[in-house]
Amino acid sequence: MFNVQLNLFNSNQTDYNRQNFIVLEENKHMYNSVISDLSWKCLILFGPKCSGKTHLANVWQSINNAHFINVSNFISEIRYSDAFILEDIQNIQDEAMLLHCYNYMKENNKRLLITSSALPKRLNFKLKDLSSRILSTASVKIPPASEELLRIMLVKRFSDKQLKVDLKVVNYILARIERSFCSINKIVEKIDDKSMGSSVTIPFVSALLKKDIM
Repeated sequence: MFNVQLNLFNSNQTDYNRQNFIVLEENKHMYNSVISDLSWKCLILFGPKCSGKTHLANVWQSINNAHFINVSNFISEIRYSDAFILEDIQNIQDEAMLLHCYNYMKENNKRLLITSSALPKRLNFKLKDLSSRILSTASVKIPPASEELLRIMLVKRFSDKQLKVDLKVVNYILARIERSFCSINKIVEKIDDKSMGSSVTIPFVSALLKKDIM
């Protein structure tokens, strides 16, 4: 039996609480490695855009009273917690400060969760010391979303919008959109905006998708 924690977002904003993160057999190991494993001091969580990194980082934050930081403010924040989150490491340009941040956390025995949209070995930092530290850091990959996971998300999102959608329509959508969390949110928002109380049928969705292509 899968442990399914139905997700995702309410009508107005992203809800990153723990109960809203979907845990299936396919991502249980990854989830436990981030949330339940107390053995690591520094961990890189990587996966493509819209794969759930920020949501999981927020879950970890709530459990550990962690603080989101950047490479320019970490020293001023360090007295407030023993756990910190540094997001989107692939976008950080100041490698010297990033190295300083990494070393500072380690020297002060703090826990640091790092997120990245790129594989650690493909970050291509110019500073050799930084590159070696990143490559030696434990890392966890967010697995690609399965059709089951996307279906659960799509059904729940429609429910959040109070839209009654037949499973045949759900399957029709899944067969025609990019397999990502972003695509799920995008199509649900468009259907909610354009349906205006009308039935969400396959012809309706087909016309909506054709407009996107054109």
